Amino acid sequence: MATVAFCPTLDSINPLKDTVTLKQSPFVISAPSGDVRWVAHVCSQLAQTGEPLVLVFYGDTSVHAPAIGFSRKSLRRPAVAYVLVDPVMPQIGGEYGDWPDAPVTVVITDAAGPNAKEASMQSRLRGWTVTNDSLQSVLANY
Repeated sequence: MATVAFCPTLDSINPLKDTVTLKQSPFVISAPSGDVRWVAHVCSQLAQTGEPLVLVFYGDTSVHAPAIGFSRKSLRRPAVAYVLVDPVMPQIGGEYGDWPDAPVTVVITDAAGPNAKEASMQSRLRGWTVTNDSLQSVLANY
């Protein structure tokens, strides 16, 4: 069974963690403080667990999903799934050309901005799952 890991927003704990009830406690990553870089901070906290993880990103932080996935893969603990909620589309290719290394689900909420709607179109072209279902419903599968 996988553990759900809520990646923080750029400056706070992921607000979505309080909107779902999970079978087991999620792994909640704190927001970086001061001059700490977001990706380095998240990777260092995720390195503390060897559990299979479903990584949940919200909004702008979705662009960092390939870097976080690369870090997990380098630890030989790849993610089992990525859930991007109202995302800004991650760049595919470049130094993380083999991303995604696990299934990606894109959740578009009613509050989604234009970046998320564009991301949903790009996601469909990539063959990723795009849904308007609640995050609770999506995470119930894990």
